[in-house]
Amino acid sequence: MAEVTDDRIEIANLLARYCLTLDHHDIDGWVLLFTPDARYAVYGRTFDGHEGLRKMMAAAPRGLHLGGPPEIELHGDRAVTRQNLLFVQADTQEFRLSVYSDELVRTASDGWRIATRSCQFMGFDGVLSDRPPRRAAPEA
Repeated sequence: MAEVTDDRIEIANLLARYCLTLDHHDIDGWVLLFTPDARYAVYGRTFDGHEGLRKMMAAAPRGLHLGGPPEIELHGDRAVTRQNLLFVQADTQEFRLSVYSDELVRTASDGWRIATRSCQFMGFDGVLSDRPPRRAAPEA
């Protein structure tokens, strides 16, 4: 039982580091949270491997990532997680409601790492989509 608890703590810390490395703009540290062949799906696109992740972050806005406690399902050296996220964009102070869905693997040298991640956005109707909802034009 202690091993399962340790795995859960390691995974929760991995997902916390995900948010914190982004918030501190530590792209190198962020990329190392993923396996070398990782796949990230967001905004209707897929980014593959460490180089793809770096390209994605080069175009991403900076902001604050407030991740909720993850739901973790352990399957030996693999895990599936889901986590709510509130992202607040630094320059506009606009926010996005999101849900991360992940597949994690335990690596021999680095412990738990993200193998696949998808990010979906909650629309005004509460339905998840691959893209954030468009803001309505201000009423006159």
